[in-house]
Amino acid sequence: MAVFDLHLHTCWSYDGFSRAADYFRFAEQKKVRAIAVTDHHLMDSCGEVLHAAAEYPEVGYILGAELTVHCPLGTFDLVCLNLPATPDPGMAAVFERYRQWQVACGQAISRNYCERGFSFDDDARLKLLQSYRPAEAIAKQGITHVRNGNLRDYCIEHGFCRDEAEFNAQRQSFTDMPLYPEYDAVVPAVKKAGGVVIIAHPCGYFLKNDRNRMDQLREMLQLDGIECAHKSVPPEMTPFYREYCREHGLLSSAGSDLHKPDPDKFAVHCGAPEWLDELLERVTLRHGA
Repeated sequence: MAVFDLHLHTCWSYDGFSRAADYFRFAEQKKVRAIAVTDHHLMDSCGEVLHAAAEYPEVGYILGAELTVHCPLGTFDLVCLNLPATPDPGMAAVFERYRQWQVACGQAISRNYCERGFSFDDDARLKLLQSYRPAEAIAKQGITHVRNGNLRDYCIEHGFCRDEAEFNAQRQSFTDMPLYPEYDAVVPAVKKAGGVVIIAHPCGYFLKNDRNRMDQLREMLQLDGIECAHKSVPPEMTPFYREYCREHGLLSSAGSDLHKPDPDKFAVHCGAPEWLDELLERVTLRHGA
C-alpha cells in the first residue's frame, strides 16, 4: 500500500458510489499521508470533502478534479490538483461547460437509441440515474449521461442488444455526440487558478512508450505531471514514465482511481513516497475544513 492516493471518485461523479468520508476514514485507518478526491468534470463534492476533513483533521488532502478534454490529438483525462474550493471566474466558466456537456451527452445517447427504435427518452434515462445516483447529485447536475455498466445492463435487459459486444458496437455507431470541452479553454483556466495538470492513466494515451507522442501531449496539454502508477499502467512502465518525468521536470503522481468504497483497493499502487514530497512543493496539502 502507498502513502498517498491522488485519484479518487465519489458519488458526485456520474459513475461513482463512494462518499468523501469513506476515503478520509480509510486514510486515517491506513495512515495515508494525502488523498485527493478528483471527481469527473466538476467539484460538486467539495462541500462533502470539507465536512469530512473537519471530522478527520489528521488526514491531509488536496482539492482537485478529473477533467476530460478534447484536442487535435484525441480525448484525454487530466487529473487537475490544487484547485481552489471556491472557483475563480475562469474555473466557474469551465465547470459550467462541463455541466452543459454532461446533460448534452445524456440527451445525445437517448436520441441515438430512440432513432434506432428503442425506448430510452430523458424520462427513462432519469429513472436509470435514480437507480444508483443520489438525489442531491441529480438535482445539482441534471439528467446527465449514465454510468457505462448500468447502461449496458439496462440495454441488455430491455432487448436493445444481446451482449456487451453488441452494446459496444452500438455505442461506436452513435452520431452527433458532443465533444468534450476543448483543451485550450480548460487547461489555461486550471493553470490560472493555481492548478497542476497531470495526465491520468497514460499508457493508452502514450501508445505505451511512444516518446514523440509523449512530447506532443506534454507540450499541447501543458502537462505538469504524469500519473506514473495506476492499475492500468503495467509495472514495467512505471519506471519509464518516472524517468521521463525526471528528464522533463514533471511531477510523478499515482492513484487507485477508486469509484466504490473498497478499503482493500484504496491507495493500492506502486507510487513512491518521494513522489508525494515532490508534489507537495507545488500543491497545498490541507488539513481540516
